[in-house]
Amino acid sequence: MNASFNYPFWNTIALAPDGPEPLYDQIAGQIRALVVDGAIPRGMHLPPSRKLADELGVSRSTIVLAYNRLKNEGYAHGRTGAGTYIEKDLPEDMHRRIGEPSPAPQPPPQPRVLAARGCALMGLPLPSERELGYDLSPLLPALDELPFADISRSTAEYWGSEPWPQFNFSERLGLPALRQQIAKYLGEYEGVPCRPEQIAVVASTTQAFILLAQLLLDPGDGVVIEDPGYPTRTAAMVANGARILPQRVDLEGLCVDRFGPETHDARMVIASPTNQFPYGSTMSMERRLSLLAWARARNAWVIEYDYSSPIGINRQPLASLLSLDADQRVIFIGNINRIFSPSLGLTYLVLPPDLVELFYRAKLVFSCYLPPPLQQMVADIMGRGVLAKHVRRMRLIYRERATILVDALRQALSDRLLIPDVTAGLHLTAHALGPLDDAAVTNAARQRGIDAPALSRYRLQDRTATGFVFGFGNTVPERITPAVRRFAEIMAAA
Repeated sequence: MNASFNYPFWNTIALAPDGPEPLYDQIAGQIRALVVDGAIPRGMHLPPSRKLADELGVSRSTIVLAYNRLKNEGYAHGRTGAGTYIEKDLPEDMHRRIGEPSPAPQPPPQPRVLAARGCALMGLPLPSERELGYDLSPLLPALDELPFADISRSTAEYWGSEPWPQFNFSERLGLPALRQQIAKYLGEYEGVPCRPEQIAVVASTTQAFILLAQLLLDPGDGVVIEDPGYPTRTAAMVANGARILPQRVDLEGLCVDRFGPETHDARMVIASPTNQFPYGSTMSMERRLSLLAWARARNAWVIEYDYSSPIGINRQPLASLLSLDADQRVIFIGNINRIFSPSLGLTYLVLPPDLVELFYRAKLVFSCYLPPPLQQMVADIMGRGVLAKHVRRMRLIYRERATILVDALRQALSDRLLIPDVTAGLHLTAHALGPLDDAAVTNAARQRGIDAPALSRYRLQDRTATGFVFGFGNTVPERITPAVRRFAEIMAAA
């Protein structure tokens, strides 16, 4: 049948051969109802009578009679040599135009009864969608610089190998080849000690946090989070019943000495010791050790979220919390998305050995899987050294883009924003030097093709401290300075 009939409406037509109505009346009546309800779009080309007759198991003359009835009633028309089409103007439209009473208004539905977690989630600020084409977006790597030839080669070889065993139920913790490559990468590059058996691969960072909340927290348990921080981490915890305990971040990250009394019974702390988002701060060794001691005293879990440390520009590497952990209370979360693309979705957790079975069972229940072809492609490009080569090449590209961005911002906006140097990641956070409605500026900037999120959007407590998060990863060098000038014009008009 014609491609336009890939999802045929006739699957919903039910005929009663022994019913009181002739079959053609039944068919015409059900098509008419589908048209009025919008299930069959106006102007649609109906199937040829012979084809529809075969589908419904009736004679062609029955379909011809049904179509003729629809034409006589004003719901369809025929085109010589081209078939039968639904009318664009229906009889119901004419009735409304000449003043036929509209259907009686329906009483408003009763208010939805949401769980307390749902109500709390609705009250949280979440990041806006990040579409391609915006300049200065802080969340995107250089998508045009991806090693597409290597990706294509790995993908073609995968399908050429006829990988039918992988089309059974997927490996719950991830393909062994990928887990081996991730463990090797973490050990050699990040200094994160782990074995492949400790790796669990999931489909997103948010999914990782949802699993952690489901498995390690009871409703009402306290979770210390960074403020400002990325909203979806907070939302994942709130949606699963956690009690959020935001603590202020400075240019050295979280500081245990400044934790409030409400954190005394916290069951978990989520920290980004390297390149915290949005500040880009790196925790000192003293603060890292203090955080682990604080968690040990409370028997609390420590979630170490490695936001984008592989993309270090002038980074001085420090030991990860996981490598400093003697109590097996640290769970490490990392991803490949910041290197390649957010659409990749590949996130991994490094689990304490005694939690592996728990997460194995949880992934069976929650189905947190990535497609095997995607996992195998990433494993292949890691094993061939493509990923490491890409990271080395991109460091030079990102260093150039970061320098251009900092210079342009300081030239155009140094009187209104405090512009820091970039040491890691693909963004910088500029603090306002005076009162500023950063959300209004952000909204105006998006109207002119610039995505520079307001700093206040990432705060849960002190929203009087304002500013912007600028990115350079997916903005080519020649577009950075003009984009900054447009942004400066928008700020001047605010």
